[in-house]
Amino acid sequence: MSEQLTPATCRDYLRAVIDPEIYQNIVDLGLVYGIEVQPDNAVDVTMTFTTPHCPLGPQIIEDVERVLAGHGAGAVRVHIVWEPMWTPDAMTDDLKRELGILPGEEEEQEPELEIELPPPAPKKKGLLGRIFGR
Repeated sequence: MSEQLTPATCRDYLRAVIDPEIYQNIVDLGLVYGIEVQPDNAVDVTMTFTTPHCPLGPQIIEDVERVLAGHGAGAVRVHIVWEPMWTPDAMTDDLKRELGILPGEEEEQEPELEIELPPPAPKKKGLLGRIFGR
């Protein structure tokens, strides 16, 4: 018999499942909402997609089932939910930084500008100033 799975190990295994449209794993994207493992290693995965009309949803479900079965899951049941609706806020901060949604660590500090400004232009004398010398 294979080793007893845990929600944490299943979550790690699911990092191998890539959303084919975004080319990122479904865990870091925040698509996996919950994982339950039964004593017989049956696994229930509650997840969503980035959009209800995801054309590659069936492929992602098959990949979830294949990956977990390959690591000893006796049965895999994928439950797709739409509440809460997925938003980019669900992504990990590392992925947000990688995708440019959050500034990187080196970008978080305000750069010091060392620009030497030219001196102000001399004031021009108006017509009366030129006539009367002021």
